[in-house]
Parts: sequence; structure tokens; C-alpha cells
Amino acid sequence: MLLLYRQRWGLCYLPILALTAFAILAAARWVLPLPPRNVVIAAGVFQGGFAQMAERYRDELERRGIRVDIATSSAGASGPLQRLATAGDLSQAGFAHGLLAERGPEAPVHALAVIGKQPVWVFTHHAGVTSLSMLRGMKIAAGPPGSATREVALMLLAQAQVRESDVTWDLQHQGLAAATELLERRADAMITIGSGDAPSVRLLSRSAGISMLGIERADALAAREPRLRPFVLPQGAIELRGDVPARDLTLLYTGTHLLARDGMHPALQRAFLDSATEIHAVPTFLQRQNEYPDWQADFPLSPVAQRYALGQRPWIEWLLPYWWAQLAELLLYGVLPIMLLAGAALLWIPRLFSLRVDAVLSHYYGELNFLENDLEAVATENPIRMKNLLGKLDQMEHEVTSLDLPDRFADRWYTLREHLAAARERLLKLRAR
Repeated sequence: MLLLYRQRWGLCYLPILALTAFAILAAARWVLPLPPRNVVIAAGVFQGGFAQMAERYRDELERRGIRVDIATSSAGASGPLQRLATAGDLSQAGFAHGLLAERGPEAPVHALAVIGKQPVWVFTHHAGVTSLSMLRGMKIAAGPPGSATREVALMLLAQAQVRESDVTWDLQHQGLAAATELLERRADAMITIGSGDAPSVRLLSRSAGISMLGIERADALAAREPRLRPFVLPQGAIELRGDVPARDLTLLYTGTHLLARDGMHPALQRAFLDSATEIHAVPTFLQRQNEYPDWQADFPLSPVAQRYALGQRPWIEWLLPYWWAQLAELLLYGVLPIMLLAGAALLWIPRLFSLRVDAVLSHYYGELNFLENDLEAVATENPIRMKNLLGKLDQMEHEVTSLDLPDRFADRWYTLREHLAAARERLLKLRAR
């Protein structure tokens, strides 16, 4: 007991302090880690629609103290979805339209929200072409074979009774390059999927001599492909003064998805969703005010996004700015409980020694009390047993004398010895009678 008491710092206090430091480190690293201070957004081709959208997200996220890097790629390279699905890629968020869902190894990718429309646009420079069936025999730019855009183009043409072999496909150009081919009359039509802010859509929709085609039987096509939905683009919606489009057009659209890699920090996901609410709530010619973000996603919806859609988030994020809220959560739910447990343990150690000494001393006081109760009876009824009592008292005195207690318990030790001496004196007097 005395050895343990004298070495309590090395045997008790220091291990508890070391365990406390380790527990705080474990809480900060594994249990309640702080979100990363930087994130990489995969944004497709340079100067594309997704790249422009990523710029807007960078502005919003950097207002919250999150540094954003935008990862773009050349035409034909891996898109945002493929980069997010690649384990070694640094991208943590990105964009994709709903037609890409279930088109590859996107198991580690979840949708945070649907953030807008990406219509299927059909442009041509032939003023006499008013329907898709009139594209037979023409040269069409619609992305590389196997792409989502090419498959939608084949679907649209098949609906118009135009076979794949009935047209010539531009295999070399897509995006702005394909739009340039159409403007310079080296291609007859272009089918593309993109938002209203996509560079190729913005260029072609406002160029003289380029007209847009509506899609016949759009509801039937949407029934065959649920990720495509029909809508009406009103006359003059893109440009009222220029009367673009020149008439109401029925188009198909797929949702633009904000994607995140599975395992992204929940607080970072909520920061993206807050940014999406700020960016996409503004009305455009393709959407009403507060129509987006929406949660009817074609990709599996992140559990964090599901709770966000229901208005569920840590209460502390309602009170504090982004980074202060994360730090406060770590301190409140991680560091503070550990410190309280450590403080209780450090306060309990002296109490533990006191309880142990009390138990030892109480044991001898109990034995002494029994011995004193037996003195009168033994002295009058069985004097021979007094020798046994004296021997027992001698043994108790020897044990108490050999006790090695801390100095702060010396007064109680001396008091016990005085009681033992008084009991011996009384026993000797009774024996002398």
C-alpha cells in the first residue's frame, strides 16, 4: 500500500494522463474527426458547363473556409463520375446527369442532390428541318459511340423511324468543337445533353441560322427511359427579345446530380448541400425559384442528404459558423467527456487510498471491539481463556505496528495503538484479580 501510494504518479496519475491524451487523439482522428480543409471537385472538360458550375461551388465553399481545387480533363478522358468511382483519384465531389447512373462501377458514389435540368438539345442549321425524321441522310454530331448522348440520339432517331445507318456520325468532335462544326456547316445537326449554361448550348441557342427542334412523342420516350422527363420550353424563354426559341418546344431532360464519394465527411456533405441551396434556388429559364436542390435522384441518395432533406442536422451547426461548429462538436462530444472521466479518475485515486486504509483500520477496530466484549465474560466464567485473549491482543499489536501506512494516516494509526494499549491494560488488570 505504501509503495503504491508513494509511486502513485508513476503507477496511477501518469498512466491516466497518457490514456487521456491517447483517447483525445483517437476521438479527433477516428471517432469525431474534423472535416478536411480542402476538397477536389471533378468538373469534366475545361471551360465546360460542369467546370463553370464548379467555380460557383468554389466561391460558396471558400466563404465557409474550405479550399477547393477543380480537376478538369481533356475531351475523351475520364468524366467526373469515372473519377469519383476510381479509388486512387483525389476527387471527392463532382457532377453527372442521371443517364449515367448504373453505367459503370459507381458503387462508391452517392448523390447529394439533383441541382438542375440538363435537356436533350437538337440543333440544326437547315431551316427546312422541323422534325427528327427529316435528319435522315445527314451528318450528326452526337458524342462518341457508347456515350450516353449517342444512346439518347439513337433512341430519338429510332422513335422518328430513322435507323442508325441512315445518318452519318461525326466521330471526331463533341462539345464546343462539334458546335463549331455545325456553325461552319461541316455538320448538319448536333444532339447534345447539357444545361442552359453549357458553352455549346449557349453558343448555338443564340446563333443566327441555328434552330432548335422539339421532340415528338416525348412522353412515350420518357416511359421507356424513366431517367428522361418531358417538359415544355416556352417560346422566347431563352431570349425574349430575340424570340428564342421561336415556338413552344417539347424537350426531354435528365437531372443534373451533385455527387460525392462514399466516405466523404458528413459535415463536408452538408457544406456542399448548403452551397447547392444558395446557388440553385435562383430561378432560370429552365427552373422555378426554389425548385432545386431536389432529392428525387437517379443515383443512390447519400444518408447525410436524406437527413438533410428532412431538416435534420447537428443542432450546433444552427448556432455557429461551419468551422466553429465542427470544433465545438469535437470539444463537446469528444474532448469534454474524456476530460471529465479523467478528472473523476484523478480525484478518485486519493479517495481509493483512503477507502483502503479505512477498511484496514476498521478491520482491527472490529476485532478489538469483539475482544473487549469478551473480556468480562471470560474473566468471570473462564479465566483460563484470558491467556488466549492476551495472545490474540499481542498478535493484533504486532500486525498494527508493522502496518506501512502513508504519513497522513499516522494520527489514526497512533489512535488505534492507544486503544490496543488500553485494552491490554484492562486485560492485565482483570487477570490480576
